[in-house]
Amino acid sequence: ASVCEGRFFERLLTKFTVPEDVFGPLSLKALEADSLKRQVAGFLPDAHVAFLDEVFKSNASILNALLTLVNERTFHNGNTVIKAPLWCMVAASNELPESRDLDALYDRFLFRRLVKQVS
Repeated sequence: ASVCEGRFFERLLTKFTVPEDVFGPLSLKALEADSLKRQVAGFLPDAHVAFLDEVFKSNASILNALLTLVNERTFHNGNTVIKAPLWCMVAASNELPESRDLDALYDRFLFRRLVKQVS
């Protein structure tokens, strides 16, 4: 990201990862105004380059939000749709997705490289 003067985001995803870890915390000022918006600065919707480790171990709420972000480069922040500056997202996983629910996200990755186990 520094080569292209962009912002970089990386996160290890687990089944306990919450949307706030990936998409940013809820804005308290927006909540006071009865609006549900996130502070996305410094998080995935604000990144030019991203790396998500163990992407297929994440929970459904994060994976569903990733579909639109990866495919259309947009993020639904409350009632506003913002354009994400995402140029490249790389994801890694120690196992291929076994659930049919993950096929949609798996299909969004254009380049896939299987690496044999080291040991």
